[in-house]
Amino acid sequence: MIKINDKMRVLLALVLTFGVLAYLIQGDRQDIKSSTGDTPAEGPARQVSKITAPTSQGSKTDIKAEDILKSAADKAGQGGTAFFVEYRLERDRRRSQQIDMLKQIIDNPNATSDSKQEAQKRLMDLTRQMDLELQLEKLIVAKGYKEAAVFIQPQAVNVVVMAEKITEEDANKIGDLVSRSTGRPREQISIIPQK
Repeated sequence: MIKINDKMRVLLALVLTFGVLAYLIQGDRQDIKSSTGDTPAEGPARQVSKITAPTSQGSKTDIKAEDILKSAADKAGQGGTAFFVEYRLERDRRRSQQIDMLKQIIDNPNATSDSKQEAQKRLMDLTRQMDLELQLEKLIVAKGYKEAAVFIQPQAVNVVVMAEKITEEDANKIGDLVSRSTGRPREQISIIPQK
């Protein structure tokens, strides 16, 4: 019998998540191409707290945490662990769209050197941010919460923890941990309980 440890579970979850994301993204592109011709359209814009990525035309695509929370809650129904799975899938799907857009800018021969450098910098920042979110989620779970999800944005950090309610002491502990890890002031950190 094969023994599956925590590292194996995390690796399996990541592989499964990326597989689902690749499938969803590929399906979205095919649906868009078949319905609108050759030019892919931008995804739905449901936004509150922004993460922006430059495009080659100089506009920005925003991803807002509240939209991801709402979308995850709608898909998960009652809540619980399903909410956190949906939240991470939705966050990863939207991040994947950002990464694809940045890669298109980097690979575009018509893009200026400055826009390529900015896209490369943003891609590196996004990668570090995703790694930090994962680390923070694990640290919060290590503090005794069953589930946690973190979404880092330019001017805010949203932390969703599986709990009926959060005491002020717990909120301060989580806030201090996130503040130390991200370098953000405590005022920019929102902690949200989710059943």
